Amino acid sequence: MMKFFKFAGIGILLLIIAVVIFIMTFKPPTYSDYGVFTGLRSFVPEVLQDAGATERDISKEFETFELNLSFPFNKIFGCSSVGIPLRAFSSDKIATATISQFEVPPKSGYFRDFVLNIRPDYNLQAPAFHMDFMKPSPGTPGLCSIDFFNVDKDAIVLETFFGTDFEVIKKAFESVSKFQRTVEEGRGKITKYLDPYKTAYRMELIEPKDESERKEYYLTVDKAFKAILPLYLKKVNACEPVKGYAEGHEEKMKKFVTEIYVNDFAVALGRKMFKDSFKRYWLDGFWFVDMDLPEGK
Repeated sequence: MMKFFKFAGIGILLLIIAVVIFIMTFKPPTYSDYGVFTGLRSFVPEVLQDAGATERDISKEFETFELNLSFPFNKIFGCSSVGIPLRAFSSDKIATATISQFEVPPKSGYFRDFVLNIRPDYNLQAPAFHMDFMKPSPGTPGLCSIDFFNVDKDAIVLETFFGTDFEVIKKAFESVSKFQRTVEEGRGKITKYLDPYKTAYRMELIEPKDESERKEYYLTVDKAFKAILPLYLKKVNACEPVKGYAEGHEEKMKKFVTEIYVNDFAVALGRKMFKDSFKRYWLDGFWFVDMDLPEGK
């Protein structure tokens, strides 16, 4: 019996050593996006500027923003620091159109995601636009979500907003149908709290594991996005301010942003990573909403 416990103890010790070695030496794999993320880094600012937007001052503040990482984030990202440059634009119709990316490591040119968030001015009856396009990471497949978040479905109707051009949205939606995530694959599971704000034309896509299909996935999503964004900006610019609408719209947007702050898993991680910089980066840069965040969350 003593020999059994002795060998069992040795076995447990060896297992612990093996786990420690694995953790210490683990480095997540890198993935090609086939030039899509680099292309979007040029395409989006150009389209925004064509729509009359200019860069906000906060872009300079986060142009070379970096975070030093401790465990477990240094293992998740495979390096001791990451660059998280932010570029934000605005116009008389757009409160903010913000690009955010994780560059691993800083100044390497390797980006793990491409995120775009657009919030129209409160005076306009227009939906927000959000795209989160990310490569696989440890424990998570590559995913892409594109949606027109609507905080006021009584006043803002997607079909009315796009008018006769709504067919373009439908075609873009249909073009990515083979990549739509199923409920069995986790569709909507971690964003259920956002169900009241989602649209019927939400794209929630999952990256194929088969390497031969990955290129098609990236290029198809890229094409769909490039069809949607200029049209969305055109429609926002065509909107006229609605007298007396801003105050109610602002309150609904604040409620929406609060829901994300309280419930979103990525935001929870971001708060731990960004620490004192989180509010400035996320609330002022990403959403540009003047509000107090819930305490103790």
